[in-house]
Amino acid sequence: MKTTLSVLAVFLVIAYVNGAATQSPVKEKVAALAKKCSADHKATPEQTKLVFSQKVPSDEVERCLLECVYTGVGVIQGGEFSAEGSKKLATLRFSDPKERETVNKLVDTCTKEVTKNKDEKCSLGKSVRECFAKHGEKVHFFPSAN
Repeated sequence: MKTTLSVLAVFLVIAYVNGAATQSPVKEKVAALAKKCSADHKATPEQTKLVFSQKVPSDEVERCLLECVYTGVGVIQGGEFSAEGSKKLATLRFSDPKERETVNKLVDTCTKEVTKNKDEKCSLGKSVRECFAKHGEKVHFFPSAN
C-alpha cells in the first residue's frame, strides 16, 4: 500500500511537471529520474518533493533519492562529484551566458567542497545538495516542479 502511494505521488509530481507551459529537456529528465529513483528507494510522496526543492535531505532515503537523481543526470559519476558532468548539465539547463558562468563558478566551488562520508550511505546526495543550496542562491541548478 505504501509503495502504491509512493508511486502514485510520483506520477502526480510528474503530471504536474509535465503540465508546465514550457518543458525543458533537463526538467523532463529530472522528472523521469525522480519517478524511477523514488520507486527504487521507496521514497514517500513528501520525500519525492525534495528533488524539486533546495531542501537538504534529512534521512537515508532522501540522501539516496538525490544521489540517484544526481547520478542519472551526470552530476555524480563513478561514485564521485563530477565537475565535467555538472557543467555539461548546466549547458543544457541554462541558455543565458551569465547564468551559465554563475553555475560554472558554483560547480568549481562545489568541486572543492563536496565530500563523501564513508560512514553515511548515499552521503554524496546530501553533500552535493548542501553545496548547491549554500552557494546557489543566485541560480537554481535544478528545475523546480512549477
